[in-house]
Amino acid sequence: MFTIYTLFKFVHVLAVIVWVGGLTTIALITARLGREQDRSAQAAMSRQTAFLGQIVIGPSAGVTLIAGIVMVVDSGIGFDTLWIVWGLVGVVVSMGLGATVLRKAGEQLNELAPTAEPGDPRVVALQSQLRVTGLFNLLLLVSVVAMMVFKPTL
Repeated sequence: MFTIYTLFKFVHVLAVIVWVGGLTTIALITARLGREQDRSAQAAMSRQTAFLGQIVIGPSAGVTLIAGIVMVVDSGIGFDTLWIVWGLVGVVVSMGLGATVLRKAGEQLNELAPTAEPGDPRVVALQSQLRVTGLFNLLLLVSVVAMMVFKPTL
């Protein structure tokens, strides 16, 4: 049956697929390129990651949040339910990581990668920071998806 709730649920799920899929793809490619020490490929990936973050991943995260809020309001579930709180906190933390830590490290890597020597400790540190923070971000989002699916209560 078509309702406002089902429409926003579709939009919400689609946005999550784009968001989490995009982050997963970036994490995998970034990790692989980090091991190869190909400066030009790393620089190109860094530029593409910045583009995807601004044009695809950030907006899909925002759509996820907005559609989720509309569904909570429409359903009358309430914002004090454990799985709703977990989802909101997880989305806000993930968006915050993307807008601050991941973006800043990516920008720094974008500046350093084209001219850095192979094994440059600054590049290695930034790549490590991106891998660790990106993995944490993905695990956080997987936990949010699990909460949305299983809907545990206290």
